[in-house]
Amino acid sequence: MEERNLVEAKVAGKKCDIWQQGSGGPVILWGMYPHEGNELAHMQECLEEMCPAQNFLLAAFQAADWNRDFSPWEAPAAFGKDDFAGGGPETLCWLTEEYVPYLRECYGADRPLFLIGYSLAGLFALWAAYQLDLFSGIACCSGSLWFEGWDEFVTENEVRCECAVYLSLGGKEEKTDNPVMAMVGDRTREQERRLRKEPRVRSVTLEWNRGGHFADSCRRLAKGVQWLL
Repeated sequence: MEERNLVEAKVAGKKCDIWQQGSGGPVILWGMYPHEGNELAHMQECLEEMCPAQNFLLAAFQAADWNRDFSPWEAPAAFGKDDFAGGGPETLCWLTEEYVPYLRECYGADRPLFLIGYSLAGLFALWAAYQLDLFSGIACCSGSLWFEGWDEFVTENEVRCECAVYLSLGGKEEKTDNPVMAMVGDRTREQERRLRKEPRVRSVTLEWNRGGHFADSCRRLAKGVQWLL
């Protein structure tokens, strides 16, 4: 399937892909891997299937370095050799100072903002809700809540957004021999419990999916968008 009506842009050095379904509606900011294959087209297909009558703007942006751009602080590698460089604050600054103003200028000023992400980008989306009163919806799908220091962080901080939060996880993700990543199930359950007590969180859900971490991330993200909409 070909990507339909995608507008490609480069905003302050980052490659972005923008797609309007219908007219108006919220802006869905999607932090993604450097685009490969048909990921964007598959995301469009999933959203058209699940949200056919909804109006929204999908505003994807690509990470140049996944471990750097979406990690909220420095941390040792959980697998492989690449440590996490803690570039999340820089990415969030780019979002607020470059990308959101660009989208508001080109596509309308008064539109709610959702921030969605998968894996480490899901952790980034959730972390951003603790940093700024900017987003009205967060989707953290298969989020890397095993990240070192995350449990302490959410204990010491509160969500700053008046928002709804969608969490999801694959049923097999916690069934791993990696002791760090095996914490993801308990951390995600605890995250849901904490969010239900947060005064600014309007609603929260945790959805369990079949399969492991790499089972159709676009469809899982689209389910999060459907719930937020």
